[in-house]
Amino acid sequence: MKTAPLALAALLALAIAPAFAAPSVPAASAATATPALKPAPQGDYTETFDTLYNTLTVERRGTLVELRARSRRGEFYESVVDVADPLKLQLQYSRTVYAAAFFQPEPKRALIIGLGGAGVHRLFAHAYPDAVLQTVELDPKIYELCQTHLDFKPTAKTPVALMDGRMFVKRDKEKYDWILLDAFRGGYVPAHLKTEEFLRECAARLTEKGVFINNLHEGTELFYADIKTMQAVFAQVVLLNPPESGNVMAFGVTYKTPVITDPSKWTDTAVVGKRFEGRVDLAAIKGELKPIPKEVAAAKVITDDFNPAELLNVIKTNDEAKDR
Repeated sequence: MKTAPLALAALLALAIAPAFAAPSVPAASAATATPALKPAPQGDYTETFDTLYNTLTVERRGTLVELRARSRRGEFYESVVDVADPLKLQLQYSRTVYAAAFFQPEPKRALIIGLGGAGVHRLFAHAYPDAVLQTVELDPKIYELCQTHLDFKPTAKTPVALMDGRMFVKRDKEKYDWILLDAFRGGYVPAHLKTEEFLRECAARLTEKGVFINNLHEGTELFYADIKTMQAVFAQVVLLNPPESGNVMAFGVTYKTPVITDPSKWTDTAVVGKRFEGRVDLAAIKGELKPIPKEVAAAKVITDDFNPAELLNVIKTNDEAKDR
C-alpha cells in the first residue's frame, strides 16, 4: 500500500524467501503468534524499529495508529488504523480494493500478498465471516507490530504465512476468488513481484471467476509497464483511480465474457454493498473508472529476463506525480 511521502499506504515488501521463513507453505496455514510479544506503550507514542527489510515507525495519536516505512525517498504510510473503529478504512485506496466484489461478489477464499497494518483484512473478515483470508508477509516485525500496536487478532480464517510472496504462490495449491498484490518496501514493490511470470503464477491460482487486484502508482514509466504486463496475462484489465490519490487499482480477470470494462454491467451496488454496512461507497467507486492510458501501447512487458522495474520507477512521466 505504498504512497508517496506521508500519504497513502502500502502493505509490505516481499523479496527472496528469508532463512527464517517456513521451508514450505503449500496452502493456507494457521498463523502462530510471534514469541514474546511486547505490548504497545500506553497513550500517545512514537516508536521506531529497524528490521532486515525495513525501518518502521509506529505512531499513535488518540485512537489512530500509523505504521510507516522509510526509504531513500522519504517515509511512506503502510497503514492507518483507528483502533476504536477498526472496520473503518482510513485510506481511500483500501476502499477501492472492494470493487473486486463487482466481479466476484461472494469470495470464499482470498489471498493478500503483504500484511501492512491489516486494514483491508478487518473489513473483509467482517463482511465475509465464512471466507478464508490468507496473508503472506515477509517481515516478521510487521506481523508482530500488527498484533501488539494495531490490534490485529489473526484467527484460523485469517492466517498469516511469514515468507516471500512469490515463493508462497509457487508452492501453493489453493484456488482463490480474490488475490491482492499490495506488497511494498518503503514505497517500492520488489522487482520479482512485477514480472509476467509471477502474474501468470497468480492467474493460475484464481478460480474460474476470480479477480486479481494490483495496487499501482502513477507518476513514473513503471506504471505503464505494469499495466502492459497485466494485459499480457489477463484477458480483461480495469483501472480505478481513487480520488485524491496517486494510487491506481488494477483489476484483472482471465475470462473474456462477461465484459467487465462497462460499469453499467457490474453487479448492482445495493446487492454488493449490503455486506459492507455502508463502510464502502460502491456507487462512488464506480465513478473512479480510469481509461487505459495511451502510453501503455508503447510500454514494455516486464519479465524475469527483462526487468528494469527499478529504473522505470525513477523515470517520471510528463504529468506531475500526485502526493500519495
